[in-house]
Amino acid sequence: MARTTVVGFSLVVVIACLVGVPAGFAEERIAGTVIKTHLTACAVVPGKVGTCEGTLELEPHAGEWVTLQVTRDTVLKKGEEKAFLFQLQGNRATVTYVTEGEQKVATSVVATPSGR
Repeated sequence: MARTTVVGFSLVVVIACLVGVPAGFAEERIAGTVIKTHLTACAVVPGKVGTCEGTLELEPHAGEWVTLQVTRDTVLKKGEEKAFLFQLQGNRATVTYVTEGEQKVATSVVATPSGR
């Protein structure tokens, strides 16, 4: 009886892991300079800074640009401080993102403040 319970529990854990991580949603990272931001919508959420949507263009290498979608759930930081999308422009940043279809959707953007 105990062995059946362990095997059954193990099977449930394996299925939950397989279903819980859809293919193509693995997080990736890219670093570069934020060369352009475009704000499409913002909302005031008490206690939360940076709840804006839009796009961010990153230049990982000279002459190469990557466009990333920024959602209201994207964590935006400049150093250790929360930031607004427009405050990231011109800074070096590391972006963590997932690919959804043809779009790269940022889950976090952490910029290094200028002068560091």
